[in-house]
Amino acid sequence: MVIKDSEEEKRIVILGVGNLLLGDEGVGIHAINELKNESFSPSVKIIDGGTAGIDLLFWLEDADYVIIIDCIEANAEPGSILRLQADELLLNAPGQISSLHDISLQEMLFIAKKLGKLPPTIIYGVQPKNITLSDQLSPAVHRSLPRLLQLIRQEINKQ
Repeated sequence: MVIKDSEEEKRIVILGVGNLLLGDEGVGIHAINELKNESFSPSVKIIDGGTAGIDLLFWLEDADYVIIIDCIEANAEPGSILRLQADELLLNAPGQISSLHDISLQEMLFIAKKLGKLPPTIIYGVQPKNITLSDQLSPAVHRSLPRLLQLIRQEINKQ
């Protein structure tokens, strides 16, 4: 067990997931690429999780707080941004809200929770319009990117 100095900053991991070759499915990676151009405290790690699935557990282990950015199907207006706690995503029945990866975000979070390695985690999901072979976001999702980045910055500043 690591004992932290009370003055030490929280170790925050910003984890973007998705596939850049499937249109809106890559929104998490597009967001991460934008965030990498900004200056944050050394305690904030900006990670391109791509489609790593279960390998993402590595990044959760030592984090005090995690923000995941992903494309999430929630039957909402394309470009809509949802803010969910990890437990909310875990409680949703399949088919209501689901990640669009081979190893679902829900499965990775479930495993992390069962292993006792799930820190407080917030998911920012963006409702896709197009999941097709493309390296571009749909106009609706592209327009939501500045607001998404603003929400991520606010989340970091709250910690």
